[in-house]
Amino acid sequence: MNDKSSFRSAKRKMNKKWAQERASFDSDGRAIIDMSITDDSEFLSPYSKHASPVISSDVAEFIEDSTSYFKPKQQFTLRIHSGCIDDGEKVVYENAIREYYAQHYIASKNELRFNSIIFILLTLAGVFALLLAFGVDAHIWSEMIDIAAWVFLWEAVDIFFFKRRKSNIERNRYLSYMLIKVEFLPLNQHEPK
Repeated sequence: MNDKSSFRSAKRKMNKKWAQERASFDSDGRAIIDMSITDDSEFLSPYSKHASPVISSDVAEFIEDSTSYFKPKQQFTLRIHSGCIDDGEKVVYENAIREYYAQHYIASKNELRFNSIIFILLTLAGVFALLLAFGVDAHIWSEMIDIAAWVFLWEAVDIFFFKRRKSNIERNRYLSYMLIKVEFLPLNQHEPK
């Protein structure tokens, strides 16, 4: 067996394994993310912008890594398996998840608004520079203004089509995390996939 066919064989095995290990879905069509916690002392971040607590960056990273291969609008059920979380903490933790992603959602929305304003300003600057280039008699200045105009217009296109798309994806993902259904189960209770 040559290296190329062994590589393809390994790739097929990994794809099959990945497909089998992919999250299962609950009755509402939400993808299930299982999270086991043996020590919840670092579930919450010691810092918060508001009076409401937020989850730690480690918890957020776990949630985001566990859901990275789903579409941005996919809804989730987070099943937290733990024996150390009491009823009072359950309410706090669920709210902390929502608060964390609400802050990120608002930041993403503000970035989208800012990028829209920059797009309009760069487009206007590019069009104005093109008009100015036609009115300049000196050839060298006309070329320089023409180059600047196309740079402004390209940046506007980049912001509108690429950065805006990324911001929309992030915003949809944060909204999915804000709407996440959280279930608390005993540490040893896992449903088969």
